[in-house]
Amino acid sequence: MADERRTRASACLGVPVPVLIPALALAAFLAAGPALAQATDPALAGPLPGGQDPDTFALRGANPALPRVVPRNGARPPAGQASRSGARPRTPPQRQTRQPTTALTRQATQQGLSDELRLRPTVQIPVSGLPDIAAAGVPLLRRRPIDPLDPYAPLGIRIGGLTLFPALQQSVGYDTNPDRSLLRRGSLALRSQGELRVESDWSVHALTGELRGGYFTYPDNRNANRPDGDGAMRLRLDVARDTQVNVEGRYAISTQRAGSPDLNAQVRDRPLVTTYGGTVGVTQSFNRLQVTVAGLVDRQTFENAELADGSFLRQDDRNANQFGLRLRTGYEIRPGFTPFVDTLVDTRVHDFAVDQFGLRRDSDGITVKGGTSFEFSRLLIGEVSGGYLSRRYADSRLRDITGPVVDGAVTWIATPLTSVRLAASTGVIETIVPGASGILTRTATAEITHDLRRNLRLTLTGTLISNDYQGISIRDQGYSAGVRLDYRLNRWLGFRASYARELLRSTAVGSSYHSDTYLVGVRVNP
Repeated sequence: MADERRTRASACLGVPVPVLIPALALAAFLAAGPALAQATDPALAGPLPGGQDPDTFALRGANPALPRVVPRNGARPPAGQASRSGARPRTPPQRQTRQPTTALTRQATQQGLSDELRLRPTVQIPVSGLPDIAAAGVPLLRRRPIDPLDPYAPLGIRIGGLTLFPALQQSVGYDTNPDRSLLRRGSLALRSQGELRVESDWSVHALTGELRGGYFTYPDNRNANRPDGDGAMRLRLDVARDTQVNVEGRYAISTQRAGSPDLNAQVRDRPLVTTYGGTVGVTQSFNRLQVTVAGLVDRQTFENAELADGSFLRQDDRNANQFGLRLRTGYEIRPGFTPFVDTLVDTRVHDFAVDQFGLRRDSDGITVKGGTSFEFSRLLIGEVSGGYLSRRYADSRLRDITGPVVDGAVTWIATPLTSVRLAASTGVIETIVPGASGILTRTATAEITHDLRRNLRLTLTGTLISNDYQGISIRDQGYSAGVRLDYRLNRWLGFRASYARELLRSTAVGSSYHSDTYLVGVRVNP
């Protein structure tokens, strides 16, 4: 009977009887294996830690490399009794008697990459079938990675190794004194402004810069319409490990106001004043000693002024070129603290040897300063210096200008939400006022920025101005103060509201003024 049943099963399965019998026996043995293991070893009775398969633990005696497992209740075989694998029983780990901490988690999640990992490039296989845009010479446009620390920071536009941060702003408001003159005549104010910031992401060399330009339109006082702007581009070339070449280009655009002592005339509009130039320098490091030699070239031009009667007031005799040579030597006492000595020798040459009053205004100057650059824990960064300047004029009727010099710029990160910036500068600018050789000007600026919220920023600014006309009794003292509130809806759109007050008191007749400007606008970061 049994043979007949085996024959029928073999016929149904299509397997010969000699093969079917060993297969059934092997399956029965494997099915009974876990039960036999639990019956012979009490340590394996019951559920295993972590819900693991008992068959896995049955192999540990055959493979010593596998870790051993101790039952959850800590039971051990009786003394003198070996485990099923023949090895000595393992002592269970001691229980934790103190509360767990997050130290290990922080160490694993907040530890930075090692230098080896940071320097090792990551190679990715490109997707096949797509054209190689970079090899074809077409610039690749892509967004910059998102900054998790500032969810409202503009992403910028990436072109190759450069990231561009453009910005457009349109504002409307009211200005109580667009002419900046003694006679106040208010007007509706329209402000259009464009900005561009450039940052490079190269393994060597670096390119950074900021460009800004704007235009004020006064519908109720067309003669007060005026442009303004400034900017600089800086290129650093890493020629060798200890040698750098620095190139800078800069420009500034402004206008003259009717009440200025240098103009002192009723004009139909505000004449343009443009300044542009560049610097090329080489910095060589000798261990901790740094030596910089740089050449400077700048040009300043003045537009002829159109008077109220239609005639023109020539100002081309004020156009001048400045050529300078700077030598700066610094010694790094410790990282982030480098005292230096800076010497600048320059000469100014006008397009006309004699101005409209018969004076030769070409001059030679020298400025010697000593100071230090510093960086303390990235919370206090800046550079301060002080020294002495001297400028000698070609015409003996013009008095030489001498005096102390204070320059510097400091940034203090008071808190993660608040930063303070301080700056000061001293210089000599040209003038054509009869009897005055030049204007010794001093400025001090302060800016406080505080983030009320992640997308709401409050900025307070203040500037003190002092102009001393050398050789005559004209003195200008003034200040400007402002408050600005920026509200960002997202990374590319925001609103800005600002108020600014300017005040200037001058000993020159008709040169004093004060004004208040209110603006509200939209700012777009493409």
